[in-house]
Amino acid sequence: MNYEELTNIIKLAPKENEQWDFKEKWHESNGELLRDIINFTNTPSHNDAYIIFGISDQDGSVIGIDKNDPNRKNKQQLQDYLRNIPFAQNYYPKTNVETLEVNEKEIDILTIYNTDDVPLFLARDVARVDNNNKQKKKGKPLRRGLIYSRIGDSNTPVDQSTTDEQMERLWQKRFRLDVSIYDRFKYILKDYNNWTYVPRLDNVTTYYIYTKDPDFVIEEAFDETLESRDAFVAYSLSQLKARVGWNIVRLKYRGTTLYDNLYNCFDNATFGAVIPDDRFIKIQNKDYSSGAYFYYLKDDFPFLITMLIASLRGSANNERAQFTFEMFKKNVLCIENESQRLTLENETQKYLKDNVSKVIPNAGEIESIKSKMKLDIGMKDRPKYDDSKVANMTLDNKLTQLMIELYSSDRYNNEL
Repeated sequence: MNYEELTNIIKLAPKENEQWDFKEKWHESNGELLRDIINFTNTPSHNDAYIIFGISDQDGSVIGIDKNDPNRKNKQQLQDYLRNIPFAQNYYPKTNVETLEVNEKEIDILTIYNTDDVPLFLARDVARVDNNNKQKKKGKPLRRGLIYSRIGDSNTPVDQSTTDEQMERLWQKRFRLDVSIYDRFKYILKDYNNWTYVPRLDNVTTYYIYTKDPDFVIEEAFDETLESRDAFVAYSLSQLKARVGWNIVRLKYRGTTLYDNLYNCFDNATFGAVIPDDRFIKIQNKDYSSGAYFYYLKDDFPFLITMLIASLRGSANNERAQFTFEMFKKNVLCIENESQRLTLENETQKYLKDNVSKVIPNAGEIESIKSKMKLDIGMKDRPKYDDSKVANMTLDNKLTQLMIELYSSDRYNNEL
């Protein structure tokens, strides 16, 4: 959570809901803290939840945290505690603890990360006792097998399970039945272990079938109408063989196409990828007015499909395919979300004002790319790839590589 998000929530205090709760100080009983965490984990919402310490739950005033509070926990202490709780599932809630300053006072934010692995419940009872006096009980124990769930601003009583209606909503969340078919497809595309690769039998179509629900199918199909498309793309120039092939990929549910896009084959089809998105950046140079960069958003279909098919086709176990895949990743920006993309684009624009030479291709680079292209195309196609076209493709490639370098800085904490 950043400062702006925190202050926007504090403005609503003392109003609480199923996404956040205010506390003047940390819980005096770890059992009571656990109760809050379980209740917030078990919500139908697909958002993270927050317990915000240092805010009055009576009038919403900013009180701040006592730095010497013996009950205060950092991220590691909290995760260690939760790891030893007897949850019935082979899973425990993922959390974070961070501190921000508001009105010159420290505020602790405990984040309970959203998960679809609900409902979460205990395999054994857990006592609620005073952290500093284990003989002093702080209420009834948390009961094994009961489903606690946050509804509005209230927790489920410790000796009861949540309502039938809330239970139904939790199970819908677990199986992604409460989201659109597009979001369900995105979810299962990440479930690599439950897809089956059916090799091309008719030399036309390859199928990928989701074994948990065969209504979900991916088709990768040859289309002869695509043969007239460019033999080279900017993000293929670093490959040993720069020429690409073109297919169509379709996501289908019960035979209905939900999404389709073009699909590139690299290095004689040892590796393939859905074509990345592209955007343009203005460049202040006498020979070039703009350059394109190529990118994936990590929660969008092009990236998810590419990563799944790479996994199913054995890129990690095939040395040549793995090399092609690694070269591809060095030439396509993989970024978390649209907000980060816009921020990075603005930073790149500023950087290029004083460093535009970083992306301008020189004569040697252009000639090297042309020589590589000649190995993959016939004489009749070579005029299509003159110095001007090759120069623009090379610029686009160098611009994308520069943005990947900038994005790899520590503050983005990015990893493909």
